[in-house]
Amino acid sequence: MINIKKFNFLGGRIIKTGIAVFLTALICQSIGWPYMLAVITAIVTIEPTAADSIKKAFIRFPASAIGAAFAMLYTFLLGVTPLTYMLVAVSTIISCSKLRLHAGTLVATLTGVAMLTIVHDHYFISFLIRLATTSIGLLTSSLVNIIVLPPNYTPIITRKIQNLSKQMSSVLQQRGSELSQVHACHKQTKLQFQQLSAEIEAL
Repeated sequence: MINIKKFNFLGGRIIKTGIAVFLTALICQSIGWPYMLAVITAIVTIEPTAADSIKKAFIRFPASAIGAAFAMLYTFLLGVTPLTYMLVAVSTIISCSKLRLHAGTLVATLTGVAMLTIVHDHYFISFLIRLATTSIGLLTSSLVNIIVLPPNYTPIITRKIQNLSKQMSSVLQQRGSELSQVHACHKQTKLQFQQLSAEIEAL
């Protein structure tokens, strides 16, 4: 007997990425703006959860602005040369690291080096247009992440609540036992209570 394995190629994240890329390119095309940078941004902005996508979008936008600014600066000073590519990449990475924009380093570097091949004049206008297309990619992918196939956290939260309830019951029983003893040590119970409090706040 031959066992046939089924492979699931279309996961939720792949579907979201495809939709985000299509919508981003469609919006930019309808406006008449180049959509390569917007599509790149949409691809790297899709995150496992909608919350991560939104949170990192606020980091990736200023980071992309940094990459675009370096691309404009070095293209104006040196033209498009191998040295320009190196300077844009290195300057963007260092700046994002210094400003603690780590989540935006990749998209910023990609934005910077990608702009070198499509910008030859009107630097400031090109800079603004690239920021706008990057914003379209960020917003579109974030909305797709929220609307399309949103994750169901109910089972996970339910299990956590059940586990916390059992742990709390155990701590209360132990505390009740300690109160009946004259020389009982309360340090362990206090530590367990603090850990439970931290888990409840994280929930």
